[in-house]
Amino acid sequence: MRTLLLILLSLLLLNCIFGYYFGYIKVNEESPTYKKGFYINKVENYTYKLHFIHYGNIKENMQINIYLNGKLVYSIDDSIDGSGSYKKNASIDLTNYLKDGENVLKVEGINLKGNETYHPYYVLDNVEINEPTKSPISFGSIVLTLILIGVIIFYYRKKNSEL
Repeated sequence: MRTLLLILLSLLLLNCIFGYYFGYIKVNEESPTYKKGFYINKVENYTYKLHFIHYGNIKENMQINIYLNGKLVYSIDDSIDGSGSYKKNASIDLTNYLKDGENVLKVEGINLKGNETYHPYYVLDNVEINEPTKSPISFGSIVLTLILIGVIIFYYRKKNSEL
């Protein structure tokens, strides 16, 4: 019984995995470029989105560009208030930029030049690209099975406690 429950919980977790997670990306004067390759099996008729929270400390003539496979998909400049206390969420449709197979995400800081008292930086946090669920069992089937197992365990314990 316990083994079956563990298998079903594993399938539920497998079903919740949905994409490629980059995590925390920071560009600054010392490291103005971040580049990461990743692999995706692209699915027809699915919209892929890049999600992240962004903030930082950039001034006039400074810019943060996000590229996918060499194509500009998003740009941040000093006109967007990106201070650390003002975090913004972004969601970008990448469907037309993604390739089936190997892809490259690049974040580039332009003109991130500071001085003794000012150090420009920019952060993209919780960066992820969503991907469709590829579990062989539907989410609804897994939930229904877990409910049924819960009911069976409840009656099994009730029956054993009466003995």
